Amino acid sequence: MNINEMLNNKIIDCSCGKEHFCSVKTVIIEEAALGSVPGILEEAGYRKAFFLYDRNTYLAAGYKLSEIIKDSGIQAVHYVIEENSPVPDEKTIGTVLLNFDSDCNIIAAVGSGTVNDISRFISFKLKLPYIIIATAPSMDGFASSVAPLISGGMKTTYPAHAPYAIIGDLDILKNAPAEMIAAGIGDILGKYTSLCDWEIAHIITGEYKCEALMSLVRQALHEVTANINMIAGRDTEGIKNLMEALVLSGIAMSYAGNSRPASGSEHHLSHYWEMISLMKGEEHALHGTQVGVAAVAVLKAYELLAACDVDFSERVGYARTNAAMYCSRCWEKYIRSIYGRAADQVIALEASVKKNYPSNVLPRIDKIENAWEDIKGIIKGLPSADNIKGILSRLPAPYSPAGINVDKDAFESGFKAAKELRNRYGLLQLLFDLGLTEDIASDVWEYFIHGCSL
Repeated sequence: MNINEMLNNKIIDCSCGKEHFCSVKTVIIEEAALGSVPGILEEAGYRKAFFLYDRNTYLAAGYKLSEIIKDSGIQAVHYVIEENSPVPDEKTIGTVLLNFDSDCNIIAAVGSGTVNDISRFISFKLKLPYIIIATAPSMDGFASSVAPLISGGMKTTYPAHAPYAIIGDLDILKNAPAEMIAAGIGDILGKYTSLCDWEIAHIITGEYKCEALMSLVRQALHEVTANINMIAGRDTEGIKNLMEALVLSGIAMSYAGNSRPASGSEHHLSHYWEMISLMKGEEHALHGTQVGVAAVAVLKAYELLAACDVDFSERVGYARTNAAMYCSRCWEKYIRSIYGRAADQVIALEASVKKNYPSNVLPRIDKIENAWEDIKGIIKGLPSADNIKGILSRLPAPYSPAGINVDKDAFESGFKAAKELRNRYGLLQLLFDLGLTEDIASDVWEYFIHGCSL
């Protein structure tokens, strides 16, 4: 099945028992694809289009695109976010809204990442369609129906809607900065651990899973890993494979109605590191770049976990004893020291779900014990941390915390606090349940120190 066969609200009769659909109408990934924009706008029933850029994406596509739109006779407003590295927070969204022309009835996001997330959220709130004109194959959120934003200093995923169309002009995409192409690869490599998290969550918590969606994400992984040299060499067909993989991943998220098929502990670590950087007023690495490093970290943590001789002894075993000693006041004090002004949201989530409380942890430990061999079997199906580190090093791209300016404190606190960003079971919660978080985090850090330098 090719990408366009999955679109247009087509309901998929799935063995999981759920109906899946994606509201994206069309995906065009080809050379000279910018020329298709006027026709898509007319098809969508435009009256006047609002084009949103940042400085870099305007340089990449704005001049050519504005000429194409002008020649077509389409009415348009072109607005450029002025910050060098815009953040998708309340300030940036408010600035865009203040400059939005209310006569426009469609939004065109020209870019990737932040521009995409802002356009998706604003168009959803204004009940307008939007299209994406990608300028770099750097992340997998093109077809997603959620918008990750910074609210109150915290990375929060908001409901939104999928775009009407996704346009990827290969002439532009293959000339994107090398670090953005590497970020797209990193985002896809993170699917190894997100799928593992989902499988294990299904075993331990009974969370719904869908083999068809997992298959879609594995297809995206294959598109990238089988063509990694072509992608790194900016071969047109290789870049097309990468962009298609990123869109496939987003379609899987649309089908699921959330980011579970493509986002696990590796994304939680990435979001946490980004938040820490923002709180310090420091630049952070690209999302996909961080995900690539986090994927190596999570893979190594899984390897170490599978090799552990976990003490499941009834009542006196370390895992159960540790769980029974949980102190909610101590946890809250730690969270306030880490999250600062965003702590209230994190604490409110835990007060609602109580995922760290013994009443929930102890029954999970029973399930972990009963399924321990199955869990280790799933982990053994993962590629090694060294394997993914090798792929990233050949791009070249950062593959260690040092390469993305994450120090030991931020790295180890991420293993403890990143899971609190949302109620989603994965490696980080599994380590917490077994009382192994600090030991594993320390050992993974040592792995990077002694085995990595970039």
